[in-house]
Amino acid sequence: MDKLNLMTSFIAVAEEGTYTAAAKHLGKTKALISTHVSQLEGLLDVRLITRSTRSMQLTPTGQSYYEEAKKVLDDIATLEAQVRQEHQTLVGRLRISAPATFGELVMMPFIAQITSQNPQLNVELMLNDRYVDIVAEGFDAAIRIGHLEDSTLIARPVGKITMRLCAAPEFLEQHGMPASPDDLCNLPCVFDTNYRQANRWGFTHAGRALDVKPKIIARVNSALAAANMAKTGAAITYAPDFAVQDSLANGRLISLLEECCLTEIPINMIYPHRKHLSAKVTAFIEQFSAYVQQRNIEESD
Repeated sequence: MDKLNLMTSFIAVAEEGTYTAAAKHLGKTKALISTHVSQLEGLLDVRLITRSTRSMQLTPTGQSYYEEAKKVLDDIATLEAQVRQEHQTLVGRLRISAPATFGELVMMPFIAQITSQNPQLNVELMLNDRYVDIVAEGFDAAIRIGHLEDSTLIARPVGKITMRLCAAPEFLEQHGMPASPDDLCNLPCVFDTNYRQANRWGFTHAGRALDVKPKIIARVNSALAAANMAKTGAAITYAPDFAVQDSLANGRLISLLEECCLTEIPINMIYPHRKHLSAKVTAFIEQFSAYVQQRNIEESD
């Protein structure tokens, strides 16, 4: 009995969510995947998956086994690469979760670069602005933007973003340039609901923290969508630099009140607490951190 083959089938079921999806991912039959999982459970003498006619989920023991088995297979893939003298740590499958706009504009160019340099790496990037339970949903790591709450997860800072208050030239021609953050209470604004403070923007003015409740005429759960609305001249937006940098460069948007409305927010890569983090996750985090820092340097030049 090939135990590694059984583990591979079980991990695929845990990550894909169904036997059918796991079979498709591995290029095997559903019946074979089901047999592999049953054989593994028999070998271990434990129940790993609870099945019903409508759904399946990992048992607590199954969840623990999944996390450790995944690391074992990751380490084997890395060892095989080293034995073949390919000197690569970035091999195999890597599942990452990230906020939608950040993933589209910042992470995808990096992933294009890193997969080109490491042809045995396969990245699955899931873009979603909801809170993702990376352990339960089988992710190796996830991007979190903002200050983190206490967590059992490990967080590594990989860079920062800058929030900017922006408006189109047409908007300023019609409404005039705001003189202070308080003016936002009377000017039409589009609000990105991914911003952590509900219906308020936080600034620092004259050395003190200032919360402003803008006059919100539209809400959207996308920084890029908010920036696109601002470009029409209909509203002011408060958006991360990655969503507005091109529009600022070509003059479609203008940065406002920079003396008090430029706010730096950390970017963190989070991952489960493990005594030994897999080599490919470590390498991915290190290279992404270097990429973000170089990107910030280039944008400031």
